Amino acid sequence: MLAILHPNTDENSDDYRTTFQFLEELQDIQLQTHVVQGEQQKLTEIYLVGDTKKLNIEDIASLPAVEKVIRISHEFRILGKHAPESPSLDFEYNGVRFNQDSFHLFAGLCAVDRKGNVEGMMKCLQQFGQQCTRMGAYKPRTNPYSFQGHGLDCLPYVLNLPENTGSG
Repeated sequence: MLAILHPNTDENSDDYRTTFQFLEELQDIQLQTHVVQGEQQKLTEIYLVGDTKKLNIEDIASLPAVEKVIRISHEFRILGKHAPESPSLDFEYNGVRFNQDSFHLFAGLCAVDRKGNVEGMMKCLQQFGQQCTRMGAYKPRTNPYSFQGHGLDCLPYVLNLPENTGSG
């Protein structure tokens, strides 16, 4: 479970002490505090580690220094390996295996401008053993007169060229 405190909560304030004292008294729960000091505000997160299913989220949300409480559910935890016996989460796409033991670099064009550049990028990636690419069919710009990509018109060569070059 994650308790996010109000921005700029001072560790010496009564609200912080009351909140922390309550959390420290929770049975079989360890606390880990993480503080991020930005340019304009400080953010404090308190991680409640242990079996937090028994905790009432409203009780923690009502503490004076707490702005928001997030229950970390099993669906989120499964994304990382939390124990050696955790199931392996992997999949294969176009012959490329994605799992915790593989690393894939997705390089490509920010905005597709023409078929020749797409083809050149994919051949270059293949030459260096890269199997993955990403390309933008549309690239929003702050200047409406700047090139923004070809949108749907470029999808045929973005989607069909990987078959010819071995990139995916």
